[in-house]
Amino acid sequence: MASYLTCGQAAKQLKVSISTLKRWVCDPELGMAEFRNGNGWRLFSEEDMGNLRDYKKRLKRAGKRYSDITLLPVQPKKRRQSRPQESKLEAIA
Repeated sequence: MASYLTCGQAAKQLKVSISTLKRWVCDPELGMAEFRNGNGWRLFSEEDMGNLRDYKKRLKRAGKRYSDITLLPVQPKKRRQSRPQESKLEAIA
């Protein structure tokens, strides 16, 4: 009998978030068939997991971790330079 994983279990094995997994599944490049249980939960077979692992590797090799549509440009935060407090310097002197 084949074993199936839920979205949460599959995401945990792939070390991605559930939302990332669901976004990947919608990608037509994967062409995954949809299989659900009686509760309506999406289930992933061992073959699906292999396809998802390969897909993750391809994304990583291409240098893309996230969809261009969902990722907003992030500006690095400027670090504040720490200044010695004047009151402490006066107390020492």
